[in-house]
This record gives sequence, structure tokens and C-alpha cells, in this order.
Amino acid sequence: MNDLELLDQFGPDAPPASDAALAAARARLLSGLDTTTAPASDRRPALFRRGPMLAGLGLAAAVAVAVVVVPRPENTRPDATPTIVPTTVPSAAPSGTTATASGIRLVAATAPGFPYTIPGLGDARFTADPGGPIIAVYLSDDYSDVYLSSATESESSPGFGSEPTDVEIDGRPGRLLPFDGTSDTGKPPLTLIWEHRDGVWLRLTGQGRYGTPRALVELAGRVQDKPQRLHFEVIVGLIPDGWELAAFKDESILMYRDPAHPEIDFQVQWTPKSRPLFKAAEVQDLEKASKVTVQGRPADLFQCRDFWMAQVRLADRSIVRVITPRTFTPDQVLRLTESVRRG
Repeated sequence: MNDLELLDQFGPDAPPASDAALAAARARLLSGLDTTTAPASDRRPALFRRGPMLAGLGLAAAVAVAVVVVPRPENTRPDATPTIVPTTVPSAAPSGTTATASGIRLVAATAPGFPYTIPGLGDARFTADPGGPIIAVYLSDDYSDVYLSSATESESSPGFGSEPTDVEIDGRPGRLLPFDGTSDTGKPPLTLIWEHRDGVWLRLTGQGRYGTPRALVELAGRVQDKPQRLHFEVIVGLIPDGWELAAFKDESILMYRDPAHPEIDFQVQWTPKSRPLFKAAEVQDLEKASKVTVQGRPADLFQCRDFWMAQVRLADRSIVRVITPRTFTPDQVLRLTESVRRG
């Protein structure tokens, strides 16, 4: 490959990487990542787009990690030092609910899951970035990877100048969307968006031997409405009423978000028993540190300028941290933390 070809393929004017390629990179990174054996200097907390700023822990030099879900990976650059962005919540609870001082009512959380299965492809890995759909990733040793997620009919419009091809899957409409780019196999992936049932559209992307029209149509016909449980290191028992699981990372960091106010979220982080608890001196913008009890065990509640953080060492010696906006009440932060159990 000469210099001009390199520029065409990877330069500033090159076509963007496909969602499929990004999902594969993220899932493959996670499948090979062993955080339990990382050097001590690399054992640092990793949060989503914002979180407590911790002094002296070297977060700016944290190892690269991938937020589980397409389409925007973070596995190509070190994590930046996380910061909290101030948020607000509605001052009044929805009609028919009992508001707390923060306008938030905690309710029982349902077990998160993915509603579909493709038989014959083995176990799926799952990814989900803030604001994006949950994607089931089926990896293959020969990079013939498959990705399944929810979609809308409007997403079947062509992009990047590619000409779509109309198809039918069990009598329902669909559209094949070629991608003008490359993948790990050197061959562009192919995407099929189709109406799985009345008003329910799905997106299926294949690479390698699954990146052909015949293979994708055949796979789409095999998709079953059979939920798959999402497995995490911890289970969250309580969430604010109406909030949803918005993202997750390494099966150990969960983000729940208010869909009506997507700038508002809370995060739950699990770390192994080998990790130390944060000390008050390591939390920047700390206003008050309190000793509390969670699940009958001693815990810390940090009141910071823009966020609350509760941390407790569980019975198995692993650590759970719950990070919320300051608009939550201290009681809500502790009740959320109390509800977290090992998965």
C-alpha cells in the first residue's frame, strides 16, 4: 500500500469506521482484558463521562478501557481525568407519585436484559453507550462477527453514497445497507435493517462470511424473541422512578439515566477486594465526609461540590461505590447503595 492509498483509507478524509468495526474492537478488547492481574499502578477507578475527581490516583494516565457499547469506543486513548457536571432535576414529582425533597421517588429496578437471541452463534457479549441501544455482539475467531440491536425504520435510509437493496424476511420489509469502508477482514461489513414484527425494527450487521446478503437474510430469519439476561458484577435493586439502564462498562460499572432529562444520571462502580477504599483526602472538592452504615457494614458518604459518593466494602471484601448528582438526598444515596448486591 502506497502513501496515497494510506491517506485515502486512514487519513482525515477517510470514511468513518463502521459501528460494527467499533463494536468488534470494543468487545475484543473486553474479552482480552484481565483487570484482576493488572499492575498495581494501573488499578485505577474508571468512570463514564463524569465522576468524582480523585487526587493522587493518576486518573489522567489511566489505562485505556472500552465503554461497553457501540458506536463510540474509548479504547484508543487514555481516560481523561473525569469531572462532574452539575445537573438539575424537576422540582415536582410526576402526578400520582409521592415526591421526596429532591423530586425523585425510588422504586424497585427490573433485571436488565436483551430481548432477542440468534441461535447457533454461541454466547453474545453486550455493549451500550449513553444514549445508544444495547448491542449483542457475537464474536468469531475468523472475524466473521455479528451485531444485533434495535433500530427504527428511518435508519434504513442509505448513507455514504451506498445504494440500498430492498429485501423481504418472512414477508416483512427490509433493506440491506452496504458500508463504504473497511473492517478487520479488509471487507466492508453489511447491515440489514428489517421489520422483525409489527412496528419493531432490528439492525443486524455481519462481517466476513456473514457479510453477504444471503447470510444476513438467513440470520434475520433465525432471530428469536428470547430474552437474554445481562450479567453484571452487581445488581442494583432500587432506581429513581422512570429511569433506565443507559450504559455499562466492563460488567462492573453501570449508569442509570432519566430518559426525560438525559443529562442526569447516577453510576454504580464495583471493584475487586484487592483495591483500596478511597480516603477523604483523595476526593477533590470534598465538602464533608461522614461515616455511615450500609448493609450492616461501615461505609463512607462523601458530600462534594457537585456529587455524592458512597462507598462500602461488601461481605466478600469487594467494593461498591454509588455516585449521584447533589440533587439526590443523602438518604436516597444510602438507600441506592443499600440496594446493591453481588450479581
